[in-house]
Amino acid sequence: MPDLQVDNDLIEDISARLDLREPNREALDSIARSVSQHYDVDGKQPPFEGVVDSATGVGKTYVLAAAMEYFAGAGQRNFAVITPGRTILEKTVANFTPGHRKSLTDDMSFRPVVITADNFATADMRAAMDDPMKVKLFVFTVQALVRPTSTTGRRTHKFQEGLGEAFYQHLRDLSDLVVFADEHHVYYGRAFSEAVRGLDPYALIGLTATPHKQTPRDQIIYSYPLAAAIAGQYVKAPVVVGRRDDRTDPETKLHDGLELLDMKAKVVASYRQAHPDAKPVNPVMLVIAQNIDDADEYGRILRSKDFLGGRYADAVLVVHSDAPDQALAALDKVEDPDSPFRIIISVGMLKEGWDVANVYVIASMRASVSEILTEQTLGRGLRLPFGVYTGIEFLDTLEVLAHERYEQLLQHAGVLNGKFIDYRVRMIERETAQGQKVAVREESTVERPVELLQAPEAPALGLGGTVTVGALESRTATAMEAAQKTAEFLTIADSAPPLRIPRLDIKTIESPFSLADITDLEPFRSLGRRLREDLSGELRRRRISARIEQGPDGLRRTVLITADATDRIVSQGRLLPLDSLTDELTSTVLGAPIAPGRARERAAATPIIAALLDGLGDRAQEVLSAALDRIAGRLVELVTGEARKYLSKPSIGEVVAVSDFRPTRQGREATTEDLTGPFKKSVGYLGWKRSLFSQAWFDSTPERDAAVLIDGDSDVLCWVRLHTNDLPILWNGFKQNYNPDFIVVETSGTHWIVEVKGKDRIGTDDVKQKREAAIRWVQHVNASDAVTEEWRYLLVSEEDVTAAKGSWKALKALGS
Repeated sequence: MPDLQVDNDLIEDISARLDLREPNREALDSIARSVSQHYDVDGKQPPFEGVVDSATGVGKTYVLAAAMEYFAGAGQRNFAVITPGRTILEKTVANFTPGHRKSLTDDMSFRPVVITADNFATADMRAAMDDPMKVKLFVFTVQALVRPTSTTGRRTHKFQEGLGEAFYQHLRDLSDLVVFADEHHVYYGRAFSEAVRGLDPYALIGLTATPHKQTPRDQIIYSYPLAAAIAGQYVKAPVVVGRRDDRTDPETKLHDGLELLDMKAKVVASYRQAHPDAKPVNPVMLVIAQNIDDADEYGRILRSKDFLGGRYADAVLVVHSDAPDQALAALDKVEDPDSPFRIIISVGMLKEGWDVANVYVIASMRASVSEILTEQTLGRGLRLPFGVYTGIEFLDTLEVLAHERYEQLLQHAGVLNGKFIDYRVRMIERETAQGQKVAVREESTVERPVELLQAPEAPALGLGGTVTVGALESRTATAMEAAQKTAEFLTIADSAPPLRIPRLDIKTIESPFSLADITDLEPFRSLGRRLREDLSGELRRRRISARIEQGPDGLRRTVLITADATDRIVSQGRLLPLDSLTDELTSTVLGAPIAPGRARERAAATPIIAALLDGLGDRAQEVLSAALDRIAGRLVELVTGEARKYLSKPSIGEVVAVSDFRPTRQGREATTEDLTGPFKKSVGYLGWKRSLFSQAWFDSTPERDAAVLIDGDSDVLCWVRLHTNDLPILWNGFKQNYNPDFIVVETSGTHWIVEVKGKDRIGTDDVKQKREAAIRWVQHVNASDAVTEEWRYLLVSEEDVTAAKGSWKALKALGS
């Protein structure tokens, strides 16, 4: 009686080299056992067909690479990957192209020759196909392999002189061909099924996260469902976000999504500050539109200067069938640290094959929660950006905006069970009563519904409703604190030379601007209309998690759990008198820094407030009572925006204080003493001779190189890398602070404020205005009797730093 022929040592070697996650190692093991069962134990004829059903984000590409390694170790030299479309084809080619940023070949034992529809007819590829020693990987879309009709010919079915037959027939003649059918569920239509199964391969391995309903149950040789992936912390835990009110308009949903995205970015930045070795991650929101017209409309909304002040105007990428080729190229690079895009708007083409890890928010504009909670949709955001869980919940979750009433979300336990059913399969080895080793199918399922666990009540804060976007900020702060807990604190040594910083009395010159100058009141009515539909921005977040339990039968099962992701906040629900609310709005506008302090301005503010109330309509009292502070803030922002053109330079008065410079800083966990090697952002540089702090970090190579130059010059007594608010200089009439790069103190006693700029920024208007503001600051400080040191300002470019060749004196001569 023949036994299973499985090379367990080879499986362990492959698992170690490719650093396979446990479910991917199990999938490889199941493939090896299933194929051996088919041929070695059962003695069946080709082909073998089996399906690996693995949750999106766990790493099906690694299963493919590992299986290729295993079969190549057994002597096979011909492999094919069939894809449902061009997107997955290009991803697959990249995965097996040495040198590509997504290549897996560095850890593989061979470099396959990648053959596609674009190159299979070339002489080089024909030679490779005839070489029995080379491992070939044929990568084709299923459309390229479909049998031609009377009106449609396909190159793969035409006679190729170099091969002596059609390419498709060449594949059929390969006795060792192993075919991987990516997104296996696609190939059940007659034409696609014939194209794939007609190859008559040695083995056909299907890879999918959503098996087709026609897939025979015994063909699924391995299943690792999403519930298990969540429990195993291989993917982000989905957090379903709903509202207490009935608002589902696009602007509200987009605004809510961006509030969450902003918080994600803040926590990511905090985490990377504490873990400088962590790779750069720019959180992205995926917006799923119903159709092309809707996608373009959402793009228009997000690019508008009226939406969040135009903050995301240049960060929106719209991708659909009518989008230009540049959009598709940009989509492929959205994970790159230099990508400017933070919002991706798609109609549906990103459901499969777009594998990026920095999607943190999904806003589906077309579906209820029952449609959103499908693995195809969730899969676009499930991958872990840092490769593993960070331990900070807000970084390990995917926000999914459902925008159904929150009470309705709690009624969807049945939907959650259907979408996250735990149906787990693997092939294991057993010995029969006759001593024969065989592969058998082990299967387990979830036997009880999703548990809906209520979060404990939090202390009443009296801020309104359930959890709001604003309330999440406290959770963000907690996450930041956790992210930074490993960083050490830095202080200036007592023996360091003293550094004293002057503080000036800076005021804004009374502007000729008056509120009466605002003649276009439509922006204020529009603001009112938007706020009317956005009552208080309340969100309720429901986290979907899982745990693994052992049942009374001894089998391990994954049980899904949903619970509130944050505490509840109690609403006061009281309506305030409209007259009082209007007076408060007026006082806030008149008290804004931009508003002139004249008695007649109250009358000038009246039409502005009236326009806002007109936009709020009959809900003015309700909306203002619920969110007066937020609305007042938005109103002041709008008034300030209108006043920008009237602003003048700040008025600088006397030096009001001279204080010792003694800040405490949080250092970097990752450090280096290589001051001249390749630049590493956010890494703490050590080994300084004249720096007031033992550790310094920089935003760019020119800044680091300037610090090295300054530190090495004997004319320098000491220097410090400035951080935000160490030496704030008001640089325009809008109360924005400019924060220079360095203070350099010479042995002569002269104090220099130094700014270093890249060659692409040195001539910009902002840099010129900041330089002017800094020189005015210096002149006022030097004119004060309270300051004994001479202060000067120096602006240098990266070319100046290079040309100075290590000389502080030369750098001063080159700068301005």
